[in-house]
Amino acid sequence: MALHLGIARAQGLTRNRPRLVREAVADLPEHRRDFDLAACSDELFEDHDVLMLCADSLDGVEDSGSDVNQALGMVNLAPLDWFTSFDPNRPAPSIAATESKGCSI
Repeated sequence: MALHLGIARAQGLTRNRPRLVREAVADLPEHRRDFDLAACSDELFEDHDVLMLCADSLDGVEDSGSDVNQALGMVNLAPLDWFTSFDPNRPAPSIAATESKGCSI
């Protein structure tokens, strides 16, 4: 996430403060791909899934009954006992219990 924020900050600076950026890099050798921040992002990341954590449109996606899951046809796919404390004496849920809730493995 820090890299995404850094790239976004660099994009903002090159767009809003170009003279400041030119002065900051004036003594550095030039390269044809300088300021190609889209290529930088492509090289640094395998995917951009972490950005979904900040997407307001996906808020609540962890809830099986959320509007997002219903729209995607992903009802009842939330993990079993998501917020239950770990109890080493409690048996693990069976695959049959998972399938009865509509999950496919």
